[in-house]
Amino acid sequence: MMSKDLQLYQVKLDIAEIEVDRLWQFLSADERSRADRFKREYLKRNFVAARGNLRIILAQKLGCQPNEIQFSYSDRGKPYIEGTYFNLAHSQDLAIYAVCGDREVGIDLEYINFECEVDRIAQRYFLPSEQKTIKDLGDRNKHEQYLAFYRAWTLKEAYGKATGKGIANGLDIVDVASLLEMPSSTLQIGEWTLKLISSELEIDRSYAAALCIAS
Repeated sequence: MMSKDLQLYQVKLDIAEIEVDRLWQFLSADERSRADRFKREYLKRNFVAARGNLRIILAQKLGCQPNEIQFSYSDRGKPYIEGTYFNLAHSQDLAIYAVCGDREVGIDLEYINFECEVDRIAQRYFLPSEQKTIKDLGDRNKHEQYLAFYRAWTLKEAYGKATGKGIANGLDIVDVASLLEMPSSTLQIGEWTLKLISSELEIDRSYAAALCIAS
């Protein structure tokens, strides 16, 4: 069951320079240092926009100023705040966020690249049931094949982020074939609930997005 306290957000990252400057003021010294390591300006902009907006979202929930938030970090580098669960993901020029007060969450977003060799990657990393579903959908509609592949990837990534295990430990454990066939349904994996969320966020069909939350 999804938490009543769960909130989802999306933010465009291709913002004007004046907005980048405003969000820069919210970042910690560590975040600014990380931003400065990006060689390409658009990657730096996207990082500043993603982290700056995360601070704004969390500040609204916590009742403080964005620059007052202090993150701790897990062994895998995942930022966290005691008593508040959140996760973010970004791809291309879009970021999405999940915030929950009472249970762990993981979220993922992927831009659908139609140049990607989805058959080969699925055969290498996905379960036979998932491979069959992706192939069957592709026999009917090529776009649906790519969408199914990226949906599968985001579901596994969201699971890995929520559980803290990483996607490598969920590729051949979590079977998401049922969600590829019925995208509006939910899937229970132990104590975790998985769901595709593109429709909830009204995300463009160029993206796939998924959420994993503790039951």
